[in-house]
Amino acid sequence: MSYDVLASCYDSFVGVNYDDLSALIMSVFQSFDINGEVLDLACGTGELSLRLNNAGYKVTGLDLSDEMLKRAREKCQATFVKGDMTDFSLDNPFRAVVCTLDCINHLRNIEDVKKTFACVYNSLDVGGVFIFDVNSPYKHKEILADNSFVYEDEQNLLVWRNDYDERLSRVGITLDLFKSNGDCYKRESESFFEYDYSLEEICSALEQCGFNVIDVSSEYEMEEVTPDTERYFIISGR
Repeated sequence: MSYDVLASCYDSFVGVNYDDLSALIMSVFQSFDINGEVLDLACGTGELSLRLNNAGYKVTGLDLSDEMLKRAREKCQATFVKGDMTDFSLDNPFRAVVCTLDCINHLRNIEDVKKTFACVYNSLDVGGVFIFDVNSPYKHKEILADNSFVYEDEQNLLVWRNDYDERLSRVGITLDLFKSNGDCYKRESESFFEYDYSLEEICSALEQCGFNVIDVSSEYEMEEVTPDTERYFIISGR
């Protein structure tokens, strides 16, 4: 999944306050005395990279989408590289790796999750931290489910359709983007899957790759995980 179609309007429709998210991540950095090199894994259009870079961290962003990387480079002076999160190796070790907005859910199976975690582990300094989030099975089954959502801004209309498959533990997502072109709209479409991973599966995969699970909380509010938690926020350390 590369998000090339969505790249042009991703920032308008993502629905996350990046100022709050970056402040949360930097508060974790401060708790663990993290400074210097940071990897923004699956960085997208670079909104988080931009804020971390402006705060003085030396940021490298990695993403598979050429269109996402193009937009990231236009807005931020950080280093951006194209790469696959399941198979990457970068020259310099990092003090922290961050991976936000349910990018882990795009991985097709737990083996790909482990491959990603192993790459992250090998990219970290000893004492470094890996901070990431994962959509919960509850969100896929009960919130996304078979629902459709419509988003719009001044130039675009996005129709987001979901199709949950309990047998395969995944939700199929189809995006239809309608771009205004004067008196008419140009339609572009993209489809992908998000896969269910339980909190137990994620924590076990981390530990198998050598990580210590430091903290797990609900959403970006650092609250206790409950059965209806929609997103797990996980801090782990090497």
